[in-house]
Amino acid sequence: MTVAAVSSARTTKSQPSRKAAQQVEAKPSAKRKSSVAKRSRPAGPITRDNTDKLWLYIWSVQCPEAEIDFVTDRFKKLTGRPLRRLREDFCGAAATSAYFVQQHAENVAIGVDLHKPTLAWGLKNLAKDFTPEQRERLVLLNKNVLDPGPQAQGVDAVLAMNFSYWIFQERETMLRYFRSVKQSLKPDGVFFMDIHGGYETTKEQEEPRWIKSPDGRRFRYIWDQNKFNPVTSETECFIHFEFEKGPAMRKAFSYTWRVWTVREIRELLLEAGFKHATFYGENEDEKGKGNGIYTPKTRYDADASFIAYLSAHG
Repeated sequence: MTVAAVSSARTTKSQPSRKAAQQVEAKPSAKRKSSVAKRSRPAGPITRDNTDKLWLYIWSVQCPEAEIDFVTDRFKKLTGRPLRRLREDFCGAAATSAYFVQQHAENVAIGVDLHKPTLAWGLKNLAKDFTPEQRERLVLLNKNVLDPGPQAQGVDAVLAMNFSYWIFQERETMLRYFRSVKQSLKPDGVFFMDIHGGYETTKEQEEPRWIKSPDGRRFRYIWDQNKFNPVTSETECFIHFEFEKGPAMRKAFSYTWRVWTVREIRELLLEAGFKHATFYGENEDEKGKGNGIYTPKTRYDADASFIAYLSAHG
């Protein structure tokens, strides 16, 4: 399956709900030329035994098309030039990096992650149809993002999506990470993140949602905020998958994070040496629902749960 096929699922881009619990399609780029061939529907439903959990994660959680549309658009507005060299921290299977490489003949993506088997899975499954030239422009590093090495330096932009950087629970470690990112960027480079906010970020709850795979089969994704410690702001979360037939896949993915606020992260970015730290909230349509378009904001509604972007530069 190509990365274009992954993005065609048009799912929400992150684990918890978007603003007002809507599933929102990002505004498609007018320059997008990739298309997905129609696939015949498989004989049977998705089950725990016939589908890798990384495919389930990508279909449920990620939308490389939406992320790349936002990042490339904002980068061009901030710098006046196109984004050509991107680093994806905590990249996992590197779906976003692989997608970025496909969008332009000069695009180079560097994925950084500690889990070597997941990086290998990404190369096998997401880059299997790449040309040799495209494969050369996708560099996956089995490194710690705190010290990613010389190959990860001099990039136009760094991405830390799906709240992956929340793994750093101590202020000193988060500041160290942000300073490392700043040093890795070109002088006009931009750091992009997403962030989960709202008063439900600290609520112990499960959020189920039915998902369709690119070939039209259904399965249920469950975001489980299992435990929250108000003394430390530490949260324990899981992703479960349930199927129309057969046993569930419980605790397919596990996370132990600190819940960081927008203000805390913006202050740390400025302390790390960035001159600007901007919050991008989702706009609404005429019915008050999120429309998938994110713009800079200094005030935002006190929603129960929202997902926003942050950028840092200068």
